[in-house]
Amino acid sequence: MFPAQTTPPFQSLLRLILMVIGFTFISQVVYFIALFFYYKMTGQVFSLAAVMNGSANEMRLLLLMSSLGSFVIPAYLMDTREGYGIKYFRLDGKPNAIEFAYIFLAMLAFMPVMNLIGHWNESLKLPENMKSVQLWMEQSEKDSGDLIRGIIMESSILGFLFNIIVLALIPAIGEELLFRGVLQNIVGRWLHNPHVVIWIVAVIFSAIHLQFFGFVPRLLLGAFFGYLYLWSKNILLPIFGHFVNNAGATVISFYYTRQGKTYDELNAFELQSWWIYLVAFIFTLIFVLLFYRTTQKENNGERLEKN
Repeated sequence: MFPAQTTPPFQSLLRLILMVIGFTFISQVVYFIALFFYYKMTGQVFSLAAVMNGSANEMRLLLLMSSLGSFVIPAYLMDTREGYGIKYFRLDGKPNAIEFAYIFLAMLAFMPVMNLIGHWNESLKLPENMKSVQLWMEQSEKDSGDLIRGIIMESSILGFLFNIIVLALIPAIGEELLFRGVLQNIVGRWLHNPHVVIWIVAVIFSAIHLQFFGFVPRLLLGAFFGYLYLWSKNILLPIFGHFVNNAGATVISFYYTRQGKTYDELNAFELQSWWIYLVAFIFTLIFVLLFYRTTQKENNGERLEKN
């Protein structure tokens, strides 16, 4: 999973960080320039307030540019331009349909438990002496919610399709290439325990979203995607799992909007009977175990290499 490389991991990590910062900045500059000329062409007054309260399509463009600049481009350049013969994105073998099915079913089965964990995470409060941090976290969460609210509550088919691309497909590709493909490889050159590597990257993956009241669910998802990559040695499978998670939320939001329901109703938590969570957890374990056994199956009488 984490082959020995001649490139010092610190050098690779520094290069990755500089690329993420640089291309994130460039993508935002390009976004504001494009918006400036669009406003001029349409006779609108260009201002920071107007940009911050832009239309859903403008916010979709912002998210698209952010995903490309922060994740897709740095990951691509690390894989193709770093040198030393390093290839970050493994595609060992061709995934079969049953592997995709197990991932889909595992994600579906885990939804009730994930909602419960998310509700618990949202209810956490920091000690009184950290009230300023708590307020900052709440404001950060509100800002993220306000941005998503204006995009995801979409009732038109075209808007829904745009959301699938901007909120599900592009982030799934970019974030998995960067975190599982590149970062998991780099950290793996420092540490030789793949489990430790997966959880470290999952922590970074969750923290970088700056949505602290969803930190634990996103941490678990990040770890799950990391194990998908470790077991399958194929980056397409964690990308698919990530897409299923994001697309599921997008589809549910579209359905709620078409039913005339609000964003608050979408995020409302309803506690279920304990046995529902137990059954959901058991089925999740079953599908994950089946996926693991499928990826570790014998090939011509010998175990697949675990490199």
